Amino acid sequence: MTVTNTQTLQGPAHIPTPLNIMGIPVVPFESYDQALECIEGIIESDRKSFWVAINPIKIHHAWHRPELLNVLRQTDVSICDGVGVSVASKILHGQSIKRCTGCDLFFRLLFLASRKRWRVYLLGGSAQSNATARSELQKMYPDLRIVGWQDGYFEDSRTVIDHINSSRADLLFVAMGSPKQEYWIWRHRQAIDANFCMGVGGSFDIASSRLRRAPKVFRMTGTEFLFRLIMEPRKRWSNQKVLFSYFFRVIGKKLFGFAMPAGVAKTE
Repeated sequence: MTVTNTQTLQGPAHIPTPLNIMGIPVVPFESYDQALECIEGIIESDRKSFWVAINPIKIHHAWHRPELLNVLRQTDVSICDGVGVSVASKILHGQSIKRCTGCDLFFRLLFLASRKRWRVYLLGGSAQSNATARSELQKMYPDLRIVGWQDGYFEDSRTVIDHINSSRADLLFVAMGSPKQEYWIWRHRQAIDANFCMGVGGSFDIASSRLRRAPKVFRMTGTEFLFRLIMEPRKRWSNQKVLFSYFFRVIGKKLFGFAMPAGVAKTE
């Protein structure tokens, strides 16, 4: 789906009109509560929805991977996961988008799920990470109904989908890393009965304390990427350096209307 600055996604009327952030439609939620209200409406009306968290690195990769670009354009809702997306919105549209990170939405959704008695399925991570995450999440949310789980090391997707559907899960969280998790959900979305699906990256590792989350000051300022770069410079630099190219293109788009990179369809 090609989007413009004013084009809306096909979907529930209460989901805000997305903004075109360098070819990707990003929904400008005013708060986590607004996003949760939309998800609650989806589940209670028995609709199906696939959400994805968008950050500059994901947008950058989409420019060079047509399949990923296609997936990100056709998800039901894309949320503003990275501060670079919010800044780009301010540059391109004169309004920033409040961050709604995938990790924070994951934990807030689990809290809501425990209150609403929604059924949750956890897919991905290593067997140990998945098991520890389940144990810790159950301690955090005693009423949470985790009705199924599967680590990310499997070969037969059909068997996994059958297990998800037999569990009657309302929410499916997939932790396979990006973009693998988005590809997997997209390719199998029609066969999955769960109302809500979202890739959550390293959230299982954070829940299990295998991965340290950035301190609050970094989270509040949207600079988690700096914390990760400081902690793991060699591992993180290859991803973080694309931010230079990303902002160069954002500014170029604003000033000169630069086209997308060769091989990627024009979006406006």
